[in-house]
Amino acid sequence: MLLCLSASNALNKYLKADLPRLPHEPGKQAGVNTLISDGDNLNWQLQIIDNSYKSREKTIIVCEANSRFTFFIPVSLKLSQEELTQRLEYEWQLMMAETLEVYQLIPRSDIAVLLSELSKTEFTPHWVKNTDLSISGHISDAALWVTQTLQEEGLYDLPKELAIELAIHLNTQPKRLTNKATRRKEKFIPIERLLYYCQSLIAARQLDDGSSNEIVDTSNVINFSDYKKD
Repeated sequence: MLLCLSASNALNKYLKADLPRLPHEPGKQAGVNTLISDGDNLNWQLQIIDNSYKSREKTIIVCEANSRFTFFIPVSLKLSQEELTQRLEYEWQLMMAETLEVYQLIPRSDIAVLLSELSKTEFTPHWVKNTDLSISGHISDAALWVTQTLQEEGLYDLPKELAIELAIHLNTQPKRLTNKATRRKEKFIPIERLLYYCQSLIAARQLDDGSSNEIVDTSNVINFSDYKKD
């Protein structure tokens, strides 16, 4: 399973990396491929922003392709590509768990089981230079939340607690986007969609392994809306 990390041009420059571009169809613009998470690839779009005009303090915005689940990595000291990779490998799961606990979508005990089951899947990091334009609007909205909040609070750097608070707020609000397959508008909650995706991954692995677990029983995956808040 690939943990696909798509860096914007700005982040590629910040990391001083020479990342490969995704293959593109002849006649289409390079570097702006549409990202879709599936059973083989978990795709994240990454962008880096200045916390204020040309500030030293920056924030990396990380957004999952299907759910638009978003979280923030504050940057005050220079991060290498390796250091950022290590953080991304575990931070998306921790942020998902934090959001699930606050949103109370599933019981706390089930969150622990979910993380335990996810740990059985090896997510291999794979970096590319790419900007999915359909995700850019969501990232721009998230960036505005960061810069305006910092300005209102009189802060230069984004504290960890505030980064978590902002992410939880954004990931529990309804979003709308056009389905890449059906071309129809859809309304959804990011944390609900990410949970469904993770449950589907676990269920598929368990079918391959011939194992089972109550939290990711096939019926639970299909009917995860039973957990939804009123």
